[in-house]
Amino acid sequence: MISVVIPTYNAAAFLPLLLNRLKEQTMPHELIIIDSESNDGTVGLIDSKNVTLVSIKKESFNHGSSRNLGLKLAKYDIVVFMTQDALPANPNTLERLVTMLTSQGNIAMAYGRQLPYPETGILGRFARLTNYPRYSLIKTRALIPEMGIKTCSCSNSFAAYRKSELLTVGGFPSDTILGEDVSVAARFILKDLAVAYCAEAEVFHSHDYTVVEEFKRYFDIGVFHHEQRAVLNEFSKAESEGFKYVIQECKYLRQNGHISLIPQQLARTVVKYIGYKMGKAENRLPIALKRKFSMHPAFWQPSTRESSH
Repeated sequence: MISVVIPTYNAAAFLPLLLNRLKEQTMPHELIIIDSESNDGTVGLIDSKNVTLVSIKKESFNHGSSRNLGLKLAKYDIVVFMTQDALPANPNTLERLVTMLTSQGNIAMAYGRQLPYPETGILGRFARLTNYPRYSLIKTRALIPEMGIKTCSCSNSFAAYRKSELLTVGGFPSDTILGEDVSVAARFILKDLAVAYCAEAEVFHSHDYTVVEEFKRYFDIGVFHHEQRAVLNEFSKAESEGFKYVIQECKYLRQNGHISLIPQQLARTVVKYIGYKMGKAENRLPIALKRKFSMHPAFWQPSTRESSH
């Protein structure tokens, strides 16, 4: 048995199919859902299923601390974290991920492959196909010179952890805007543990971001890199990997007959870079401006964030 933890907020559009797909899984599991005051009928859908439901205040949600709550509630040593919009692609998705996690004693975390939904646009599709390739990989400290920041790249949209190892690094950071998974993966790798990418364990999960959403998302990524710089400095700068990504994205657009989108893609790149750099300099910005720039405005509570700078 394993534990599966899913944070939810207004998940009614996703839950019926997600719960059915989880019910079909070959891996036995308990299901823990942490809901942040949904107002769209989410709780009613959860109550109709055999799951553990924990309700928290919307304003108290945090990517790290809320998942730490799920970790505390989990009965089993292997804990899988998912998001409400990650849909298992087949009945053995969980089993394949857990098999990878337990294949070697030094693997502390394993994350699965995210496939683009059929309706995903070309840029969103490229992001998934590039960041989640067809081949599996076990990442260790020895790969840092070759892979840089991508050595600790991962996603809690679909990831499995050994609970005991997660607790040895203090669990997830309890006050982070995002990237709680990357922070933990970096700590694992620097402790000479391994992070595994399992391409055979597939979920559907993708996004088509607007230009404004791209700016806000990269602002938050910049904030994360600033806040977690002590551990991330052991890896190469994110900007170098970002440049490689832009080149690959241009090639992908050309090869797939979308040359006309390259100017838009380059404009998006500039917007993302500006957002990222402003996020890294967030300690120089007023709280009100950070709330406007962020995809997670609730994170910027004046009483707590001002005291941290």
